[in-house]
Amino acid sequence: MRGRGWWLFLAAAVPVGLPLAGRWRAALAFAGLAAAAIGPLFLAQWWARRRQRAEHAAGSQRWHGHLPLPRAAVIWELGAGLALLFGGGVPVTLTAGADGLTLGPRRPVSRRHPPLTVLWRDIAAVHAEPAGRFTDWGRVAVMPLTAVVLDLPEGSGGPLVVTTHDAEGLVDSVAAHKLADPAQHRG
Repeated sequence: MRGRGWWLFLAAAVPVGLPLAGRWRAALAFAGLAAAAIGPLFLAQWWARRRQRAEHAAGSQRWHGHLPLPRAAVIWELGAGLALLFGGGVPVTLTAGADGLTLGPRRPVSRRHPPLTVLWRDIAAVHAEPAGRFTDWGRVAVMPLTAVVLDLPEGSGGPLVVTTHDAEGLVDSVAAHKLADPAQHRG
């Protein structure tokens, strides 16, 4: 909510002010416009969460999320057009593999950006925390988001934070892979 007080005031003033001013037709038009704008966004996010949970229940080790643009720009060479397009985060897919957790950009990001694998031994810790509906880097969602934080070694640019609509199983999967990684138990 930091820095968004004026926006909330304006968003509440219109639907409250129109009926108080006796403008019922304008209030109904505003309600219809708001439903037309927010409805498809809600349905898309609900469907993404439902699909993610169904894939996880079927045994999939893949999650969809968004990586903050400043962090993604360090990993991949992104142009100015992508900065305008993905101010709220670059869409990525996280896949748990034998060697580590692979982050790959999703469409509409170009396929010329190769995936990055974070080795299991390089992940010091992982945890999930509720991100609410607004992230610090500008991601906005109708349904609550979850931030998955991967703590990486010093010199790697700090923790890797990915927001997702449903992180069910991701933290457990990373912890299980870290325990099973034979490189963790050497020397």
